[in-house]
Amino acid sequence: MGICCSKAKAAAGGEQLDDDEQAFPWMHDDVFHHHLWTSAAASIHTKQGWKGANQDAMTVCQDFAGHKGHIFCGVFDGHGPLGREVARHVRDTLPMKLSSALKPETEGDHLSTDTLMKLKAEENLSTDSLRLRAEEDPSSNTDLDSSDKSDSTSLSDDTSDEKHLLSTWRNMLVKTFEQMDEELRQHSGIDCICSGTTAVTAVRQGDHLFIANLGDSRAVLCTRDSKDHLIPVQLTTDLKPDLPGELARILNCKGRVFAMDDEPDVARMWLPEQDAPGLAMARAFGDLCLKNHGLICTPEVYYRKISEKDEFLVLATDGIWDVLSNKEVVKMVCSAKDPSKAARQLIERAVRAWRRKYPTSMVDDCAAVCLFLNRPPAHDQQAVPSSFTGSFRKVLSGEAPEVWRALEGVARANSVMRLPRMLSWRRRSNSLSLDQDQDGRD
Repeated sequence: MGICCSKAKAAAGGEQLDDDEQAFPWMHDDVFHHHLWTSAAASIHTKQGWKGANQDAMTVCQDFAGHKGHIFCGVFDGHGPLGREVARHVRDTLPMKLSSALKPETEGDHLSTDTLMKLKAEENLSTDSLRLRAEEDPSSNTDLDSSDKSDSTSLSDDTSDEKHLLSTWRNMLVKTFEQMDEELRQHSGIDCICSGTTAVTAVRQGDHLFIANLGDSRAVLCTRDSKDHLIPVQLTTDLKPDLPGELARILNCKGRVFAMDDEPDVARMWLPEQDAPGLAMARAFGDLCLKNHGLICTPEVYYRKISEKDEFLVLATDGIWDVLSNKEVVKMVCSAKDPSKAARQLIERAVRAWRRKYPTSMVDDCAAVCLFLNRPPAHDQQAVPSSFTGSFRKVLSGEAPEVWRALEGVARANSVMRLPRMLSWRRRSNSLSLDQDQDGRD
């Protein structure tokens, strides 16, 4: 079953709602948030920024893939002219694809014997491919210190079956993400030439936690040290274009990476012969114009064995991490008197930080999921009548207005700077055709 947000309903009396209220009518529904907390031990929230329509999306699915107590959650940060549509389509479709991949592979909490035998026959899996890292390159994370480094990702003490479990999960996640990207490529209703989305997802399977990251959204864990102090552990790497490994791949594919003069700290990815689109990440769904020039949809997969010291996991888009440190995020979630509203209070704090730190910039969209790890879900609660297929549908009836305004005004770091000439020409041609049609009718 999936606990997720229902599609928007028309406001009574034709009252106009803002973008957030249209897309997420549950946002201020305390009953919904309380039920999500009591049944899945999770808190979710999103807030529209000042750049136009909210292009962030998120989801939480309880009893994932038909396994009681398993949870899938994720946040998605869209960018480009159709970033909102891409993010919401991935949010709707990715859990279903992963659920379908899991069902034939797993029985209860364990892999089937056939799957294990198949994995044991694979002799080409190196130790490095079995080691799912909490940090691939410490220099890539903008908010790491000595307390942010996970000590639970080493597989030296794992059994052989556990190693194969991790390898199988990695293979499933990578394959599912690639299938998702291919579906976007073939999708007739969403033009993904210069639109895409990030994704950071988590699957909890008992005391196993699997994270798949694509782009620059982030997963941070709150745990306790030997003195019982709360500390943040950054589980993912922000996959920026100037990371050594990402940069080498992009340059090898004839792509270019450089920062703009007015944003010297924001490395961007560009086409070989055009100063476009200026993507501020090295991996993403969509963005087909860059897929032959180093942009990939292969996620980095991370693993953590949940311990009794682990308190909660925060998945959030860069609208949070651009203004709040890992420590500040952990402190904010811990300070929430009502944990069902932890994500809402976190985002409200981020918006205030945007206004204080960058008063001349446009506040970015924010989305967050807080998953509490050591609070057993109350499965005896009444189920929410929602599912993968009945949730997160298109929220606007009829033709959607032109709402993408990411290139207008001053923003701290837009994910996409400008459209390639081929796409700009297409947009102008469509506009001219509409004008000619209008003149013919007149």
